[in-house]
Amino acid sequence: MKKTSIILLVILTAVFSLATGAFAASKLTTIQAYLNGEVKFLKDGESWRPTDDKGNEVLPITYDGTTYLPLRVVANVLNIPVSYNDAEKIISLGEGKNVSLYSKEMKTEYSSAKFFDVIDKKQLIFGGKQYNGAFAFSASPGESYSLKIDFGQKYSTLHLMVVAKATMKMKVYNGAKQLLSDEISVVEGEVKEVDVDLKGSQYAEIHPYYGYDSNLSDYPLLYVLKDSYVK
Repeated sequence: MKKTSIILLVILTAVFSLATGAFAASKLTTIQAYLNGEVKFLKDGESWRPTDDKGNEVLPITYDGTTYLPLRVVANVLNIPVSYNDAEKIISLGEGKNVSLYSKEMKTEYSSAKFFDVIDKKQLIFGGKQYNGAFAFSASPGESYSLKIDFGQKYSTLHLMVVAKATMKMKVYNGAKQLLSDEISVVEGEVKEVDVDLKGSQYAEIHPYYGYDSNLSDYPLLYVLKDSYVK
C-alpha cells in the first residue's frame, strides 16, 4: 500500500473513532419509535391539541407500548416553568431560585412620557431603607403608559415591589394583554409588595394610572424596584 493511502486510512480511522466516541459519550441510545397521529387528547374534559411554543402541532411518540410527549409541551399546558441548562445537561421543572430584576436576563420596553433606569442611591431611599436600583416610568390618567418586562423564560410568580411618587393604582398584564392581577392600590411614598400569578408567562406589563378625575397635572413616576423577583 502506498504511503499516502496508509496516511489516509489512519486519518479516516481516527475520524471514525472520534465520531463513535462522541456518540458513546453522549449516552444516547438508538430506539425505533413511531409518531402517532391517532391519539387524541382531552384537557379538563375538552379537546386539546399539543403544540410547541410557535403553535405548531406536536404528534406524540409511541414506543414499547407507551406514548410520549415533549416535556416542554406538557409543562406549558400545566403552567409549570421548565428550563434547560445545556452546559450541565440539567432540566429544571417548577419554581427554582428567585431571579431578581437585577439579572442580565431581564429586558424592558416602555411606553411612557418618561423612563429612567435609576442607579443614583440618593433617589432610592424609601421607608428609611436603601435600595440599589429601579425602573421609573410615568403613570397616566388611563392605562396608556406601561413597562413591559421580558424575564427571558417562563415563570410562575412575580414578587413585585413598587413605590409611587403620587397615590395611584396599577394593573399587571401578560405579553398577550391578558390581565394577571386585580387593581392594585399604591400609596404615595410607601413600598408596595404584591405577588402576581404569572400563569407561566415570560412577560409582565405594568400599567400605572391615577384616573381622569385626579387633580394631578403632570405624570408622576412609578418606581419598580429591582429587588422585585420572579420564581
